[in-house]
Amino acid sequence: MAEIATSVVEKPPFGALSRIDNAAVRAALSIAKRGRVFDLGLELNTRIPHNPDFVRFSLAFTQTPEGTGAVSPFQYSAEAIFGALHIGTHIDALIHVQKDGRIYGGHLASESRNDRGWTRYGIETVPPILGRAVVLDIPCLKGLNRLPDRYEVTVEDLKAELTRTDSEIRKGDIVIVRTGKIQDFGDEAAFQAAEPGVGRTAALWLYDAGMAVLGTDTTGTEPLPFDDPAVTTHGAMLTESGVHLIENLNLEEVSQANIREGFFVALPLKITGATGSWLRPVLVV
Repeated sequence: MAEIATSVVEKPPFGALSRIDNAAVRAALSIAKRGRVFDLGLELNTRIPHNPDFVRFSLAFTQTPEGTGAVSPFQYSAEAIFGALHIGTHIDALIHVQKDGRIYGGHLASESRNDRGWTRYGIETVPPILGRAVVLDIPCLKGLNRLPDRYEVTVEDLKAELTRTDSEIRKGDIVIVRTGKIQDFGDEAAFQAAEPGVGRTAALWLYDAGMAVLGTDTTGTEPLPFDDPAVTTHGAMLTESGVHLIENLNLEEVSQANIREGFFVALPLKITGATGSWLRPVLVV
C-alpha cells in the first residue's frame, strides 16, 4: 500500500518566515487604518494560462440537483477539481525546486519524499502569513505601464523605488514587486512566452535587508526564459535562503490606488506533502 507523506518533525516556521514574529504582526496590524481591502488573487478556471509542463485546471460535477433529486427530496451539487498547484495565484513551498539533488537545508531530495509527497517542508508546514507588505512598483518608477518581457529588476531599481516612495525594507516584510505582466493574463500565449522579473542578485539583496516572503505579478518571479537555469532567483530564494515565493498576484488596483504598504494576509492550504498551494491573498490598508 502506498505510504502517505508525513512531515519530519521540525518546528515551523522554517527559513525566512521565522523573521515574522509576534511583534512584526502587531506592528503590521497598525498599518490598516482605512479598512480598505485589496483582493490580490485571481480566479481559478479553465482559462488560466499554464506552463505546458503543468496539468491544466479542470472542474467537473460529481453530483447535480437533477441526479440527487431523483432519489431523494434533498437536492445538492458537488464537484471535483484537478490541476497543478503552480498555476493561478499560488505560493511555492521550499521544496518546489531542488539544486544538485538537494532541497533547502541541504537535505537529499531522494530521502525527503515518498510516493505520496514530500516529508520535509511540504506546504502543510507553512503557517498563515500575516505581516507588513511593501509594494515596489517598478513600472511606476520608470514612468511605464509595464516592464518589457525579460527585463531584470536590479538592486538599483529597488533602491530607487524605495527612495521614491520614502520606504524601507524591515525584518519580516513581505516584499511585493509589480512588473505589470499580469496584464497579459488573459492571453495565454503572451503570458507564457516570456516575462520580466526580479533578478537573483536583487532578490538576495532584499533577503539581506530582512525580507521574509517575495511576491510578484508574474508566473515565475524572475525574468523568463532563464538566462542560465543553473543560476536562478528560484534557487536563491527557495533552496538557498528559505524564502517562499508568491506568484501571479493581481497588483493593478493596488498600483492605481498608489498603495505602498499594507497589512498582508495569505493562508496556504494545508495539503500534506505538496510543493505549493493556491492562494487568495489580501492587502488591507
